[in-house]
Amino acid sequence: MADMEAARKILREKFGFADFLSGQGEAIEAVLDGEDVFVLWPTGGGKSLIYQLPAIARPGLTVVVSPLVALMRDQALKLQKSGVAASALHAEIDSGAYAKLCRDIERRRLNLLYLSPERLADSDTLNLLRGADVRLLAVDEAHCVAQWGHDFRPEYATIGEAAEVLGFPQMVAATATAAPGTRAQIVEKLFVRPPRQLIGSFRRRAIALSAAPQGRDSTRQLVELAAARRNMSGIVYCGSRKKADFLAQKLSEAGHKAASYHAGLPTRTREERQDEFLARPDMVMVATIAFGLGVDKPNVRYVIHADMPEHLETLYQETGRAGRDGQPAEAIALYSRKSLADLRAARFELARLDPVAARRAKILVDYLAAADCREQHMLAALGEVGPPCGQCDNCRGRFGFLRRAARLACGAPAEARILARHVIHSGFERFSRPMTDAEPASDASPVAAEFFSPPPEPALDVGQARRLRGLREARRAIARKTGVAPARLIGDAALASLIDARPADVAELIARCGDETGLLARYGAPLVERADSDDF
Repeated sequence: MADMEAARKILREKFGFADFLSGQGEAIEAVLDGEDVFVLWPTGGGKSLIYQLPAIARPGLTVVVSPLVALMRDQALKLQKSGVAASALHAEIDSGAYAKLCRDIERRRLNLLYLSPERLADSDTLNLLRGADVRLLAVDEAHCVAQWGHDFRPEYATIGEAAEVLGFPQMVAATATAAPGTRAQIVEKLFVRPPRQLIGSFRRRAIALSAAPQGRDSTRQLVELAAARRNMSGIVYCGSRKKADFLAQKLSEAGHKAASYHAGLPTRTREERQDEFLARPDMVMVATIAFGLGVDKPNVRYVIHADMPEHLETLYQETGRAGRDGQPAEAIALYSRKSLADLRAARFELARLDPVAARRAKILVDYLAAADCREQHMLAALGEVGPPCGQCDNCRGRFGFLRRAARLACGAPAEARILARHVIHSGFERFSRPMTDAEPASDASPVAAEFFSPPPEPALDVGQARRLRGLREARRAIARKTGVAPARLIGDAALASLIDARPADVAELIARCGDETGLLARYGAPLVERADSDDF
């Protein structure tokens, strides 16, 4: 049986967490006991820990197959900062770093090696790994294995062959998105032994879903949606690099801090923009599918799909980048009426030629055109049944307090605006423009008015405002040095509680503010020094 006390010690010392999240303990115990494991949990469920912790706890090398350089870079750097022998092998590595990496593998100095599926399929890489004592092969974003997975990469189909070359090491597969048919393909193509399958709920209670047809001027529509969420962090997904650049420019011209991200940009540019996005609380990233996988930014408040995705699984995967801190967030899908009509018209011919594609197209059309609970359609496509969510555009659109909530959202504090926008989405004309006091509010619910009315904010004097600015600057400085998003280090409310407090040490800081992520225990000392200072 696995030594779970030793595993918890590693969890505290290397990862900074007090205990496992729901399901993590069971999964890690299974891996430490030598079982093959297939984990299907929503974004934010802690899937990466399932193979990272055993790699530290046991001898041998864990090889992690990952689809994006940004993801590999982010994960490897975080582990290195925690003292874990981890590295990444990808096409952008220079010759000197590659030579050192090869020496480390040959001398068995690594615990974890991240590489792309293309690198794993390369004969030179397999020859290098043959003698490296590979004990565990982990496949991240495992939905890419399936032929009809929403982000298919042909090289993922060769992972089974690579596993055979390496002597069929223990296998772990992890993903946040896989419908029942995709799950069956993952198990068939990756596992030679029946895996333990750990399937979580796909519900994302923090995210309010909505969908709306593209307007005649879709660029203006997008800019207006972003304007209604000014100073919030968001991601806009596009179908092409050219459109990503164009929309980022338009958003910048409208006064937003915006940038594009896609595979056509130089590596250095992508890295700088990703780092800036992680650090800022108000940046909008306009991106292709190349952005987002594995990026740990908890305070993304909205995701907008400016183009209709190919599959509902794609939509689900990408909307999961919002609301990872558990606070209210939005996912808005814009679709072309013409494309929807074309799909409907072609459904019989498509069903004859490609039944799987036809089914996926129908699922997407049903979701976008739904008049009932949108989340129920999303869950049904992923094999789960749930009650009406009560917060998507369709669930909320039937209630009379929409107009009142829209008015309260204008000019209210940020927290109240986020709550109010749970009930107003891009499909309603009344939300795409500011409400005015001249408009009637006779249909407003008294209950809703009480719920959405912002609480009175305590006024800060000059000294308190100066201290709050200083604390925010200190938080940003720590975030830049550690690579941790500022809001994940300490939230705004907790930070504000330090205005009139002077914690003596990190323990007192944690007692006052809490530390669910364990990050304050590791990085909180400079914040304590700043809070105790009058030099603001």
